[in-house]
Amino acid sequence: MPEPDQPAETPAPTPRRWSRRPLLWVALIAVVLAVAGLTVGLGVRTATADAATGMLRIAHLSPVTPAVDMYVTGPDAPETLVAPGVAYRGTSPYLTEPAGTYTLTARPAGAAPDSPPAVRVSVEVPAGTAQTAAFVDSTTSGAPELQVLDDQTAPAPAGSAQVRVVQGANGVGALDIELRGGPPLATDLFYGSTTPYVTVPARAWQVDVRSRLGSTNRTTVTLADTGVTTLFVGREPDGQLIVEAVADAATVAGVPAPGTEPTTPPATPTPRPTPDPETPLPPAPRMPPVPRGGTEAGLGGLATPTLLTAIGDWFSGLFSDDADVPPAPRMPLAAALAAPEGLRPTGMQIPSIGLAALALTDLRIDYRGALQVPTDFGQVGWYTASAVPGDPGPAVFAGHVDTRRGPAVFAQLDRLRPGDMIEVPRSDGGTARFAVDSVEYYPKDTLPSDRIYGPATTPQLRLLTCGGPFDERTLSYQDNVVVFASVR
Repeated sequence: MPEPDQPAETPAPTPRRWSRRPLLWVALIAVVLAVAGLTVGLGVRTATADAATGMLRIAHLSPVTPAVDMYVTGPDAPETLVAPGVAYRGTSPYLTEPAGTYTLTARPAGAAPDSPPAVRVSVEVPAGTAQTAAFVDSTTSGAPELQVLDDQTAPAPAGSAQVRVVQGANGVGALDIELRGGPPLATDLFYGSTTPYVTVPARAWQVDVRSRLGSTNRTTVTLADTGVTTLFVGREPDGQLIVEAVADAATVAGVPAPGTEPTTPPATPTPRPTPDPETPLPPAPRMPPVPRGGTEAGLGGLATPTLLTAIGDWFSGLFSDDADVPPAPRMPLAAALAAPEGLRPTGMQIPSIGLAALALTDLRIDYRGALQVPTDFGQVGWYTASAVPGDPGPAVFAGHVDTRRGPAVFAQLDRLRPGDMIEVPRSDGGTARFAVDSVEYYPKDTLPSDRIYGPATTPQLRLLTCGGPFDERTLSYQDNVVVFASVR
């Protein structure tokens, strides 16, 4: 396919805003980089709280690859230079973009816009999520490629911070990384992989990095209260290790963590009898913090096409070969050596609709105060502030109904009927079993939060996804589908 028309090249290229295309769905809003040379830690702008957008940034983690120019092609915008001259250890600010499928293209810095790309991949950007597209050397082929990893969008709890490590130091061997006086962050962390986030007290920490080939580094980093940070490990040409701290989306947004706002002091509680120490007490019901609004768990791949959509698809197809662009692989996630997690769900089976989720992802309240959604469209997410399935209280799960290309994990959730069984294995080896009570539709702005997140004295299950009409203007479904189920 031919490439889209490109803007005329200037002696000093600078990013430009993506243009309007009159025959397509909506005007595309994009914030692009305003710097010509990016290094880790430079000004990251405040993220948007628009419910229909997601965030994406670019990191160069290939020490043997020269600087690159990064281009982005949007659902209704031509290929556009957004990050010129990104060199090793460079990290861009976040681009805030409408939810959809994007094509990322890397060319050698200064190369003509119509020159063959070094790398071209597609990335799904769900609403309310943040991702980093990392330019790394493939651990299998050695060729440069873009790998995507998920960034935390929810602030850390008050008094604490969250931190993870991304290993971008190729050629130095596996790394052991720890916070002095705190938990180890990783052991045998190989190049091109990342650790999960670890929650630690908010303060200044010394980070010790040791390579199995002999290189060491000790760096002091300040992890701010409620902040979320990625430690990018790189190297100098002589192999000397470097640790640089970069704020992630939750910190960039600058929104206090849910539940930290000042509240009116409670009235003096009524004294209660002291429990008999010989009588074991049942676990207290869990009432999670209530997210604002509905969940953005769909991209419109199954929505009824309109004439305007059909025209847009036809027109964009003339100028794009997105159908041939492979999806970006996910960066491998290494096992963390932090304290073991508590009891949690480990999967989900719904036989009546053929759903068998063998792994779950964790969800929290994001920087907008909304419930996060999985960035992997094939995974079910568990809201970690809700109950563990089988314990008293509502256990809340969310998953996507579709992608731009077809069904996602919760595509058939609305086909459930009262009495259908849902099984949720737990990390203690048990299985919580629920029966569907009802399947209900609600406009996202009138979601019954008290019914979904409110306290319950018995184990309850709530499954959320998108449904109803698809709004081409906002690129969002108008309703949420909610499955209410109770323990059996």
